[in-house]
Amino acid sequence: DIQNWGCTYEADFIAASFVCKASDVHKTREVLRVWDGKINIICKIENLEGMENYDAILAATDGIMVARGDLGMEIPPEKVFMAQKMMIREANIAGKPVVTATQMLESMITNPRPAHAEFSNVTNAVLDGTDCVMMSGETANRKHSAAAVVIMSKTCCEAEGELNLD
Repeated sequence: DIQNWGCTYEADFIAASFVCKASDVHKTREVLRVWDGKINIICKIENLEGMENYDAILAATDGIMVARGDLGMEIPPEKVFMAQKMMIREANIAGKPVVTATQMLESMITNPRPAHAEFSNVTNAVLDGTDCVMMSGETANRKHSAAAVVIMSKTCCEAEGELNLD
């Protein structure tokens, strides 16, 4: 809850779910202005309408979250990787932070090691320019939560080592 928790505890960011158009961002910002207006908004892009209005949403927001899990239910799954790449690229060009989230190391909900393809998912998100990768189910009080965090960290560090930032 933005007002009762985010504003009270002076959160730096809030994640706005299922943002479909720029007016959703403006409405959220109005709620925040009532309190102090210092909380940044990260828009979760989770559906086709959000994708169709991405440019306007990006212009209105402080950051983007590529919500791969829900997005994969809303658009053809074989198109998620290109949508992810486009959103990361455009957020980078706009100078806004971008988070790539959900199902990053999904198999670690039940297994002590991720699938090899999951390493590639994390690595490619970093190489594409994501500023942050985020797990959810993998770390939600699961048996392998700590291992998931360690593996995610090591994978990100290895991928970042390959970036040429010159």
